[in-house]
Amino acid sequence: MLHCKFERNGFSVCLALFCDVKNAKDIKQHVMNGELEMTLLNTKMVTDPFQVLVAANRAVCNQRQARMTTKNVHSEVLFCLSPLKNISDSFRKFGMSDSADSVFVVIVNDTEDKTLHRLIEIIDGQQVAVSDVKHFCDETLVKKMFKVTDEELSVCSLTDALVSKIASKEFVTV
Repeated sequence: MLHCKFERNGFSVCLALFCDVKNAKDIKQHVMNGELEMTLLNTKMVTDPFQVLVAANRAVCNQRQARMTTKNVHSEVLFCLSPLKNISDSFRKFGMSDSADSVFVVIVNDTEDKTLHRLIEIIDGQQVAVSDVKHFCDETLVKKMFKVTDEELSVCSLTDALVSKIASKEFVTV
């Protein structure tokens, strides 16, 4: 199975990765029109699926506690993934661009995989294993965006450093 699904405490998160995408602008428009409820992430900013799961968990917790910064849980996932406090900057840097040729997809509470199946029907691209996201990541850009130092990387992995920053976003300014 190329996508992976996690279920916990009454919510589910489905992750999928697509490469060789030729209709990113169309897919993005479906999301913006509310036809597809999902998060479309810039693969250059994702080092590991765990990083995205942490952001999704945080977004769902914010939703349950009525503390969301954005309009819905899917935009909240993107905002939680970003170290930035400005929503539009977060969307611009961490969201999929119109010209992207790859996309990391997050779908919250798609219990019967209807949204995923609909996406697979309309995306012009190839689905690959979510663990392959490391091949699309721009580590230099990620380190710069999250201000990860060599000192941090001497005691933990890049993903661990990012997860720590995501978890402490509201308390620490990057």
